[in-house]
Amino acid sequence: LGLGLCIDYGLLVVSRFREELRAQLPDPRLPASRADRVAAMGATLSTAGRTVVFSAVTVAISLSGLLVFSADILRAIGAAGVSVVVVALLVALTLVPALLALAGHRMVRPGLPSRVPGLRLLVRRLGDIAPDEGVFSRLARAVQRRPWWVVVGVVAVLLGAAAPALAIQLRSSGTELLPAGSAQRVFFESLDERFPSTTGAPVQVVADASVDEVAAWSADVLAIEGVRAVDPPTEAGEYTVLPVRVEGDDANSEVATDVVRALREDRPVFDTWVTGQAAGLVDFVDATGRQAPWAIGVVVLATFVLLFAMTGSVLVPLKALLMNVVSLGASLGVLVWVFQEGHLEGLLGFTSAGGIETVIPPLVLAFGFGLAMDYEVFLLARIKELRDAGMGNDAAVVAGLQRSGRIITSAALVVVLVFSGFVLGELLVIKQTGVALAVAVAVDATLVRCLLVPATMTLLGEWNWWAPAPLRRLHTRFGLQH
Repeated sequence: LGLGLCIDYGLLVVSRFREELRAQLPDPRLPASRADRVAAMGATLSTAGRTVVFSAVTVAISLSGLLVFSADILRAIGAAGVSVVVVALLVALTLVPALLALAGHRMVRPGLPSRVPGLRLLVRRLGDIAPDEGVFSRLARAVQRRPWWVVVGVVAVLLGAAAPALAIQLRSSGTELLPAGSAQRVFFESLDERFPSTTGAPVQVVADASVDEVAAWSADVLAIEGVRAVDPPTEAGEYTVLPVRVEGDDANSEVATDVVRALREDRPVFDTWVTGQAAGLVDFVDATGRQAPWAIGVVVLATFVLLFAMTGSVLVPLKALLMNVVSLGASLGVLVWVFQEGHLEGLLGFTSAGGIETVIPPLVLAFGFGLAMDYEVFLLARIKELRDAGMGNDAAVVAGLQRSGRIITSAALVVVLVFSGFVLGELLVIKQTGVALAVAVAVDATLVRCLLVPATMTLLGEWNWWAPAPLRRLHTRFGLQH
């Protein structure tokens, strides 16, 4: 995330500086004066710099939603993610402008790749300074000719990709996370096979009672649906432990979680605590489910306020949030299709554990939402800037996508490459994270940003910029004007 955001923000600032410095010079071959460089830097930081600030705050808010959860791993990753965003923001607003000031006029001179015959055309087509007309402007106009078809088609594709997520099975795996055939996994599998008595039971009951009392109660436990066997109770200091074996011996199965809930609902006369891997999964999922609405509420409300402050619109933030929901659903659907259902095992080098690790969905939603809003801010900021300059809605959408399309595509490609590298990791949880986030960013930068956003903004027309009168007055007084 740190690598991706630093390059994203640096690319945006450098590209805008080159654009502004060229605008200051009547002839790019002439050296830029100090006044030209200062004016270009001022214009860069008041536009691209402001966009970077909004983007970073949006990403940080998305990751801070993880701090609402009680699970230490989610809170730790959330805190680390926010700190990474802060560092990327500070670098983009201080170090990058300083380096640009040192480079000066050299930033607009033709670089070495432009002098190589084979690369000259590539640089002209894919360079950071987009011409007024190009691939993205033609794409935007094509979308505007058939906006309803584009919206229906893209949403249908995303909903189809998201469908497998409805059958998601959460797991808290052990040795299944290790690559098949690794020395560590072979050792544990051999140990379980040759010495089954050493394998911990999926469900364990800790009782504040004597061994005899627990032994007498174990007959009731054995009668619970899904219980395969009950091991003899053993003393553990002042308490007694009763190992409970479930059918299938899978601690992550529905059978195991049903046994845990049954043991907690129908307790004996003495105090008991239901523990073990299955109980841990139940507790984690239940706690996450209780805290998720608060996390989502904080992120959605803060993101809406930020986008309203930037655009002065009520509908644009709502539309952005809805599109992100569909996009992230597609990412989770692909995650389930690949890792839970076991597709592409040979290609990606893994063995399906039959479910998704419990920490993956919250992480994917937090990181994916933050990165998606990152590119949303890149595009909306440019469209709003052109809109404030006097362009009509449709013309601003075309010009905004043309001027920001290369940056969004390049930035997204960097992030996709970073997360695709996770696929080379041997641990299953690393592979799941990499695939889910790479898909989320790729889908958002292509289907959503290049097709769905221009189509929906075309359909809404001038309604894109609507807000109730009180909110409009509030934005006029406190909002941002480009």
